[in-house]
Amino acid sequence: FLFTDIVGFTPISEKYKQADDPEGLVELINMFLDKMTNIILANGGTIDKYMGDCIMAFWNAPIECKEHAKLALKSAIEIELFAEELNSQLSDMPPVKFGTGINTGTCIVGNMGSESRFDYSVIGDAVNLSARLEVATRKYDTPILISEYTRQLIDMPVSLIDEIKVKGKEEAVTIYAPLINDEVRKLQK
Repeated sequence: FLFTDIVGFTPISEKYKQADDPEGLVELINMFLDKMTNIILANGGTIDKYMGDCIMAFWNAPIECKEHAKLALKSAIEIELFAEELNSQLSDMPPVKFGTGINTGTCIVGNMGSESRFDYSVIGDAVNLSARLEVATRKYDTPILISEYTRQLIDMPVSLIDEIKVKGKEEAVTIYAPLINDEVRKLQK
């Protein structure tokens, strides 16, 4: 499961408000979401939903995907590289940063909602942890956090960040950040 969100959206929004350009802000957000969506889809992910400037995605359903953890992390790294590229082009605005949380685990997947409106979605403890990791990227000042459960399924250098208890969970989880070095950058292109 992957949650990715624009970190520090308020200064960006404020810049467009001061310029009395709400349409420009919508255009910018849609460009971000379009690029991130394309990255996720190209890596075999399913877009669950958009929540403002946040995207929720998952792998391994409806079609089995054996490398789901690797592809979710690849998506997160490509989103981070997109942010770097974007910041080099948009020098007239506050830097764009994304926070991405990734977790692996079991969940319920299917059509959920009411009799009159429903979505194909996922729910469960593992999904919630992914959302909590996305929020934790701000505290740990790192663009990508992965859980110990995802870490077990990938072969990439990572940095141990902490062992944390996230809101609503009793047990602690160990979290990591991928090391995005020049070698990793080349592999993503």
